[in-house]
Amino acid sequence: MAISKAELEAMNDLLGKGKKISDIAKKYPQYEYGEIYWAVNDYSFLGKKRTITNRLKRLVKEKTTEQREKTAAEAQELLDELYHQLKRNSAMLIEIDKVLRGGR
Repeated sequence: MAISKAELEAMNDLLGKGKKISDIAKKYPQYEYGEIYWAVNDYSFLGKKRTITNRLKRLVKEKTTEQREKTAAEAQELLDELYHQLKRNSAMLIEIDKVLRGGR
């Protein structure tokens, strides 16, 4: 079953807010985990963390400087993505706090 555009946007939004793909799969039981995994635009925070960990482990085993630089660049890109997502989420939390406190 194809995931509708609206549902896919909602799933990507949840990922951006830090939800895991397994949590999203529970919210959308009509789709299998694999369907969601391959349809969303990004990894979950946990997925990015695992990928970064794997890149760091691989970095130690790389033989050439070129391979090490490539692996380090991949890890840096994922770290940058995490930073920007967390920064956006922090801004959203500040806005939510302002609304809850009455706009002060």
